[in-house]
Amino acid sequence: MESIIRMLIIIEIVEDHQISFDQLIHLKTLHLIQPALDEYHILFPTKSTQLTQLIVENPECDDNGRIILIDEMDELIQLTIQSEYFIQFRSQYNRVEKLILKQLNFLDLIGFSTFFPNLHYLDITLTSTDIDLTQIHLPLLTILKLRSSNVPHDSCEDFLANLLQLRELYYSNEIDCRYLSIIDGYRCQTLIERLPLLELFELDLYLYNTHSTDICEITASFQNSFYLSKNWNIVCESRPNSNNFHIYSIPFEPCFELDIATDNLVSSPVLPIDDPYGNVRNLKLNMTSNWPLVTRFFPNITSLELSQLNHSRMIPTVSVISYLNKSMFLSKIHKLILPSPCHFDDTLLCYLLQQSAPNIINLDISCHYLLRLIKEKKLQPPLPIRMLTLRDDYLPLKDQNIFMEFFKSSLQCLTVYLQNNQSLSEAIRIFLDEFQILFSIDILLYDPVSMLIHVQLCQMLQQRPEVSAELRPMNIRIWQK
Repeated sequence: MESIIRMLIIIEIVEDHQISFDQLIHLKTLHLIQPALDEYHILFPTKSTQLTQLIVENPECDDNGRIILIDEMDELIQLTIQSEYFIQFRSQYNRVEKLILKQLNFLDLIGFSTFFPNLHYLDITLTSTDIDLTQIHLPLLTILKLRSSNVPHDSCEDFLANLLQLRELYYSNEIDCRYLSIIDGYRCQTLIERLPLLELFELDLYLYNTHSTDICEITASFQNSFYLSKNWNIVCESRPNSNNFHIYSIPFEPCFELDIATDNLVSSPVLPIDDPYGNVRNLKLNMTSNWPLVTRFFPNITSLELSQLNHSRMIPTVSVISYLNKSMFLSKIHKLILPSPCHFDDTLLCYLLQQSAPNIINLDISCHYLLRLIKEKKLQPPLPIRMLTLRDDYLPLKDQNIFMEFFKSSLQCLTVYLQNNQSLSEAIRIFLDEFQILFSIDILLYDPVSMLIHVQLCQMLQQRPEVSAELRPMNIRIWQK
């Protein structure tokens, strides 16, 4: 039976004895959402599972800031770990062919041939360390997505040159070029020619402090006969008279996340290709007052994060909306993230939620900024928001009623800071009572709860059989049927 089950559902089902461990071990696909170490290890305590695909999303780490993986996974073929913490492997996964990781140290790659002897596909985000890269052997690897940030380019080149069996390579990095010779198409070509089986090559490089400001020179190096004959389309962009460059392949890889500004850019000509930005789903956009003459169009954006790094001048809402309409289909946006502090005009959020982007159901925003808009009646219910994340500061007790009244009929998932005091248990009880369709609430605290408050919370939750909860010193997660 192919199933994708959230961790919160599993814990609830197991505790209610509606499904046995014998039934769980027959699952083929499992997606764990924010599991704690002690929770996902109890799922398979004695018997090996039949899982072939496991996704672990934002798991909690141990006291040393590492993720320790489950051992009993003899049938696992594909493993994905989405986490900002480092991952610790301690046993063999003999059948794993596809591995997707974040936050891996170069040092941990040394043991990969032991842990993953059958690895064919690797997608990793690397951090730098000084080791002998010749110790890293991945003899069966054919597809590599190497995402790195401020990792010495020379180290990456040495690592890649050992992977002679590669057929597909994606390489991203942010590189300070002050002490490097220029990184251009000719240098990349030299590396590629050392990989005789390579069929697909994709780049996403940010070069800073280069020794050249001639974008034409760098562009030409990536658009010579070597690249064109392979149909590898690579674009180079920079701000006018800048020695910082963004070099990237088009079309982007699926579900690509892009961080750009609205500045007018000097760009190499985009080679003939259909829909070069069609795979970009998540866009982080720094709004500036330097509008480009020609905007790039992103037809499939579903998550938009807006920022304004230069706060000296507020950009009018009509200008922001005009740019957005020329760059994307606002009706396709499902998630909106606004900065803290927010220096956009108040009318922007109102216009997006209530007129031009009516399908935004997930909002990530400063708590006090949203409260001010509600209290000043600049936002009017009902809004389409189903998932809400409130950042920066706790929701004041005096504003909880107006907040609940505004969202009580619409919110399904809420992440919020609450004050850690004697009223915490009562505040949570009221939230659970008042929000009519709330499925989950994630309560964040700035300091650990006391033993007294912990006991109060436990007593309150025990009186609610429809509720499952996880109590951590500075985090309380609650789910209800």
